[in-house]
Amino acid sequence: MKKLEESVTEYNKVKSDLMKISQCIDCCNEDKKEFYQDIALDHSRQLREIKESIESIYGIELCGCCAVSDK
Repeated sequence: MKKLEESVTEYNKVKSDLMKISQCIDCCNEDKKEFYQDIALDHSRQLREIKESIESIYGIELCGCCAVSDK
């Protein structure tokens, strides 16, 4: 069960970081906006991969209300 806790902790950390980066996009100068957008895109992909992994391995469903979908 400890592995599940570690996975969910990692998921929440990436999600929190993504929220902080989103705030940076709103507040930064135009010359740094693309930089933060690239980081946000990378974090979004990582978040989706962690979410899918947790759901697949542990058979649970995490909230998808904030998830980016390719569908």
